[in-house]
Amino acid sequence: MLAGGGRYTFAAPPQPVPDKLVVLTFDDAVKSHRTFVAPLLKELGFGATFFVTHSWMNDPTNFMSWQEIGEIHGMGFEIGNHSWTHSDFSQPRNAARLAGELSLVDRELEQTKPKVPRPISFAYCGNTFGPEAVQRLTELGYQFARRGEMPEARYGTLEIGATYDPKRQHPLLIPTTGDAYPNWTLEHLKEVVARATNGQIAVLQFHGVPDVAHPWVHTPPDRFREYMTYLKENNFRCLALRELEPYLDREHLPADPLLTVRQPSRPPDKLILPVEMDATRREPRYWLENMLINHRFTADEAARVFGWSAKEVQARADEWRINRDVPPGKPPAGRVQVLPYPGGREVRRGFFANLDWQRGTKASVFLPWDPTSYVVVDLPEAIFCERGLLFLAHTHIPTIWDQQNVVITNMDWTRGPAGDLTHERVLPNRVAFGASIHPNTNRVDMELWLRNDSDQALTKLRVQICGHLKGAKDFNDQTTTNKFLKCPVAAVHSAGKDRWILTAWERCGRSWAQPLVPCIHADQVFADCPPGETVRVRGRLWFYEGKDIEQEFERAKAAFETVEKAASKPPQP
Repeated sequence: MLAGGGRYTFAAPPQPVPDKLVVLTFDDAVKSHRTFVAPLLKELGFGATFFVTHSWMNDPTNFMSWQEIGEIHGMGFEIGNHSWTHSDFSQPRNAARLAGELSLVDRELEQTKPKVPRPISFAYCGNTFGPEAVQRLTELGYQFARRGEMPEARYGTLEIGATYDPKRQHPLLIPTTGDAYPNWTLEHLKEVVARATNGQIAVLQFHGVPDVAHPWVHTPPDRFREYMTYLKENNFRCLALRELEPYLDREHLPADPLLTVRQPSRPPDKLILPVEMDATRREPRYWLENMLINHRFTADEAARVFGWSAKEVQARADEWRINRDVPPGKPPAGRVQVLPYPGGREVRRGFFANLDWQRGTKASVFLPWDPTSYVVVDLPEAIFCERGLLFLAHTHIPTIWDQQNVVITNMDWTRGPAGDLTHERVLPNRVAFGASIHPNTNRVDMELWLRNDSDQALTKLRVQICGHLKGAKDFNDQTTTNKFLKCPVAAVHSAGKDRWILTAWERCGRSWAQPLVPCIHADQVFADCPPGETVRVRGRLWFYEGKDIEQEFERAKAAFETVEKAASKPPQP
């Protein structure tokens, strides 16, 4: 049975697999899928899955648009996800961003007419896979994933891969029985599909028909028509991947030995770890104390960040005498405690949860009333300009770099001796931005700057800086009724309305909140930035206890209006 979003919640007892069952799959969103393949399959009454990726869509001559993909869905075919960049997800670093890549594809499919449902099937890019990618697909609720002929058969040869047996192979590691190459013949196809008997399913993998841009996986149209005609005349039943559901026992999935295998295999020193994981392992004691003592992570949560087992996390904690049951210490001189957010635990509650996000823009500001509660400041969460979305600290909307298939990776905060945090990064177009957070008594002072070393002026600059409230107990109800939102201030009160968390920024263009996250914003509008120039804004996050909140708002408003007026005056000679 299907639940909302097209995902299966439970399955009926599995049906026996009939003979002559063939799954047709097509990779890479090649233009000929719309112009030739889908119309032919529709005419023959065949089902099929088309796995789509953005990777080559900047070549509209040879690859489909999102609208053309929507038209294939409208013809009755399954659209599967093939990631945004078509990366090698057998590498842990790439697998760590798989959720974000899938979400970018999902978002584009939602905007086609007709709208394409969120896919439940995935194809491993380049037919490579690994345990991290399989685990991520499981967490995201994918029901099917197709791998290649490897490791049972060599890539690029006329060997025949394994058939799919639902009783032996996991549905997130469905093997390819035949991978079509230019040197395929009808006789070879006959050998491949002849194996679809005795409970076995033949899975065929095609690319373009023709495939001008990727000739090594090209299938000539006349030959493809010959293949499909043979299947039709010989009473093969051709399905999409999702149509295999009746033959699966979801309650007792097989213990596929390939669930722990990496294809291609690599020695440990050739594995590329996620950026955050690599940085965490370089300072294990600092990060373990940060997680277990300050953020009250469980061993399982910490293990996810380190890429260790929970048992290994506990062993290290015991070695360094890190006890999460001991209350966190207070910062010196009564200052607010500010620490880099360690990642791993989702900062959102119910909005864009389970997507990939960078920890290097996120800092935890701990509440003076409760050292185990904190606001996560995302500085910055997003930067917009006239060219589009210049930077986004999480992945669900494509930035101008995503449109170019360029990945912007994490950079952690630099920690100062007085507890201050700074970061700086340079984007591919030589636009740099950076931020700083300085803890003081009962408040933190913040700054965000942007330097334009490109050859074009930056205009229409808008910034989002988010205060995530999930970790702030007594302030994290999913509502706006506990918030005050009026530029330059955004604030939230406790259940008793006697304690407040407030933030304010110069050049505030919008004060708002997203109740589901929950979070507060006092977002800025930057001045235009010509080449060679730098623009900056300053802000503050502070705490208030008492009943005279209106006066507190007025003080903040007056303070930031004074700063803006002073900044707008021309310099004196």
